[in-house]
Amino acid sequence: MTSRDDALRALNDSDWSGAEVDQSTAKVVHSTRLPPEVSSRLEAEAHRRGITPSALICELVDAGLAPVADDTTVTVRAADLRRAIDNVIHDAAA
Repeated sequence: MTSRDDALRALNDSDWSGAEVDQSTAKVVHSTRLPPEVSSRLEAEAHRRGITPSALICELVDAGLAPVADDTTVTVRAADLRRAIDNVIHDAAA
């Protein structure tokens, strides 16, 4: 296809009776500027996962905001909190 007429002819020659309407929700674009080294890491990780950098950014933002969405108040005994912190420190030092 080299011209607009060729493209229109190809579209008209197609059988669209089995076509399905895309029901996915609309997306919103948030542009951001990343330092080159962060961009390289993003692209490498997206490639490793077999997804686009945009899809990876969506996953990371969603994961980062998840704890904020579940900001429930809990009551913990001070001794239990100290013990949990000590365990984390001990495990990190090991």
